[in-house]
Amino acid sequence: MMGGMRGMGAHGMNVANMDNLTDDSIVGSAYDHKVVVRLMTYIWPYRKDAFIAIAAVLMYTLGNVTIPLLMLIGIKWAVNAGDVNHLHIVGILFAGATVVHFGANIIQFVYIPKVGQGILFSLRTGMFNHLQELSPAFFHRTPVGRIMSRSQSDVLQLQETFELIVQSLSDILSLVGIIIIMMVVDWRLALISMSILPVLFFILGYWQKFARHSFMRIRRAIAMINGEYNQNITGVRVVESFNRQEANMKHFNDLNSEHLNANLEASRYSGALQPFVESLMGIGMGFGVVLVGGIMVKGGNLDWAVLVAFALWIQRFFEPVRHLTMQYSQLQRAMAAGVRIFEVLDLKPEVVNKPDAITLPEIKGEIKFEDVSFQYVENVDVLKEVNLHIKPGENVALVGSTGAGKSTLVTLIHRFADVTHGRITVDGHDIRDVTRHSLVSQMSMVLQEPYLFSGTVADNIRYNNENLTKDDVVAAAKTVGAHEFILSLDDGYDTVLAERGVNLSVGQRQLLSFARAVVGNPRVIILDEATANIDTHTEVLIQQALQKVLAGRTSIVIAHRLSTVRNADNIVVLDQGKLVEMGNHEELLARKGGVYARLYAVNYGLPIDDDEKSVPGGPSLAPAPADD
Repeated sequence: MMGGMRGMGAHGMNVANMDNLTDDSIVGSAYDHKVVVRLMTYIWPYRKDAFIAIAAVLMYTLGNVTIPLLMLIGIKWAVNAGDVNHLHIVGILFAGATVVHFGANIIQFVYIPKVGQGILFSLRTGMFNHLQELSPAFFHRTPVGRIMSRSQSDVLQLQETFELIVQSLSDILSLVGIIIIMMVVDWRLALISMSILPVLFFILGYWQKFARHSFMRIRRAIAMINGEYNQNITGVRVVESFNRQEANMKHFNDLNSEHLNANLEASRYSGALQPFVESLMGIGMGFGVVLVGGIMVKGGNLDWAVLVAFALWIQRFFEPVRHLTMQYSQLQRAMAAGVRIFEVLDLKPEVVNKPDAITLPEIKGEIKFEDVSFQYVENVDVLKEVNLHIKPGENVALVGSTGAGKSTLVTLIHRFADVTHGRITVDGHDIRDVTRHSLVSQMSMVLQEPYLFSGTVADNIRYNNENLTKDDVVAAAKTVGAHEFILSLDDGYDTVLAERGVNLSVGQRQLLSFARAVVGNPRVIILDEATANIDTHTEVLIQQALQKVLAGRTSIVIAHRLSTVRNADNIVVLDQGKLVEMGNHEELLARKGGVYARLYAVNYGLPIDDDEKSVPGGPSLAPAPADD
């Protein structure tokens, strides 16, 4: 179903990309047809309950319009015609209409929220699934606070849209029904009673301009608050280490005050509107019904039973008007939330499987780069015509200064992004021709910053291999040297980890990351600065473990510490996106003035000859500004 809904972006919804996803550009109207059409696709699975809710609304509306009519008939029979014998019929009809009105009211209050909760469930599930399909580039470019705002508060807001639409439909039907029946009963008094409508519409139009501005002010404020929350919670250690609590509190207080003032402003506008509506209802009742209607009754031009019925209809007429004015800003927020949600759902993942993509068979681990170039930004090459052959079971190290393109190269192997030019093959298969799942399921990656999830130690190790036994988990932990420290925990492998595994040391978290990487027996292992943040003792343990882990597997290791790549079968040196040198440690070190030799000298604080500093193509000793 999700694929169909995303495809509906062609109906005219804003086509978003990774760079124009903003909260401030969406204003929202009280009714957005495109949002409602998209919303209907979510209602369809709950169509039975939705039909019951709408039927109850229709019955409620019918009762709302009919009760004054029954009173009119009863008064005419009992008073005007003096026929009290038929009053029991009117009484039965009146009681029946009241029961229907009461029952329909209960049913709609039960089924409307039921459908709304179903929509909320589907939206949250769809949003979560779609966010997992997007490439890492989206999450690098989009603040977490904005994503959370759309996936939580906006989804909740859109869930209310169905309830608001049904309630608005009920109010509109009541208005139309009352207008029609008043025109049928006495068109003169009806026109007089509704003469205040142009004034009401003028007030609403004037009020809308202020409400629109206030609504956007609230949206901007809440987006800023969400972003500030995210930054301070995720960066709490930096905040506390620099003693920034007071300054951050002041900044947050400013943002929160803006949100408070925006909501107070919206309340003032909303509060100012209601007295106008109430005053107009009083004018319509007092002037239209009491004054003009009374004169008409006294002159013999109007039955006083009609006057009584009109008093009830006018009261019922302004009740939905009051509801609609109160719901206007809610509908506006809901429609804007719908635009923002569907904008995210319309984002196309940067990496998608071809329609005819095949499942990659079990691989040996041969990887080839053939004239590969890659651009994050158009016309700005991060990798330039890279040609590289990694043999099955070979241990390859990638070195180079910051910004040389090392992490980009392994990103392409894992197919987080597709090459701009050239191709990458695994065992002779272009990785764009195979399903990404079948590719990455035979690879593992260990990142510089170990990320663990809430759950037990065993659950984290078998994270993507839930069918593995406890013995498999223990074997993986023993392989990387993590078994002893796991047993020292309170509950061993059943110890529950806090969020991100903060109740473990960095070295312990990284050991678990290594265990998670090898437990599925991958054919290719990528280590992206995996030992950069751990102590020397833990690194020695990991290096010893890696000799067993990497044996027989293709491995690609990125490291700034050149001591960790000395024993690599092949060292690939990158500089400014180009492959400039390749060989083992001794061969590259023997190239006096070469890029690797210069990096090695800088790494160990060795002197660099003046003529070596001027070697063409040599890397800058200062870190490059771009990321890997």
